[in-house]
Amino acid sequence: MTLIVLLMSYSCAYESQNREKLESSFEDNFGFKPPESIKEIKLKNRGYFDFQVHYMSFTYDSNILEKIIAHDQPLNTVESNNVKFGNIIDELKEDAGLPRWFDLPNKNVDRIYYKNDFLDHTFSEYYLWIDKQTEMTYLYVHFFD
Repeated sequence: MTLIVLLMSYSCAYESQNREKLESSFEDNFGFKPPESIKEIKLKNRGYFDFQVHYMSFTYDSNILEKIIAHDQPLNTVESNNVKFGNIIDELKEDAGLPRWFDLPNKNVDRIYYKNDFLDHTFSEYYLWIDKQTEMTYLYVHFFD
């Protein structure tokens, strides 16, 4: 019993429906508040010990995407017909904590923007993509020490 309580005290997950908190998280990630064109924002953060994962999705807006890409430089791009694209999808599938609403890249995704080791942590990775069918943008950030 003690072990279970101890593990619970070192892990946490947070998911919000509060628009004000979601806007604050959007701004923390991208450096600006989401405009009214971003009708929907979803967020889940989870962490265990020295491991953190941030999942976010929001309504696609081409102008906002350009602003995010400019803010988050340097970013690499991988196209859907590339082996690395499939490797990223395989890596994301291994995440057992994906929220139900978080759609992995699929045939409706042309490219993934990414970067690695960009935070002051032992390891960090960033993936951003747009699902053309659902018109949603997805952000996945993972880091640990």
